[in-house]
Amino acid sequence: MIAALLPAATVTAQDNDGSVTDVTTVTVNDFVPTERDLSECISAVPKPGCGSEARGGWRQTAIFALVVGGLAFIGWRVVAGARKNLAASNSSAEPDSPT
Repeated sequence: MIAALLPAATVTAQDNDGSVTDVTTVTVNDFVPTERDLSECISAVPKPGCGSEARGGWRQTAIFALVVGGLAFIGWRVVAGARKNLAASNSSAEPDSPT
């Protein structure tokens, strides 16, 4: 948990040839509040003041619209297929009229 609050952590690694390489890992997260304790914000219903302004936006709205559109298309295809099958079964179940 402490590593999540640090702006950067340095890790030292050793290659196969014995040389030492320093690797810097950035752990800055726009969604982690910097002015509050992180344990106050972990909840199914976050308290006010937790999170950041980096959430949402037009990209999230576009993904939501694509998901809703995809579900509507699937629903339309299911209903259309069911009606087609019902019409086909009703027409094959009716006896031919004698001539």
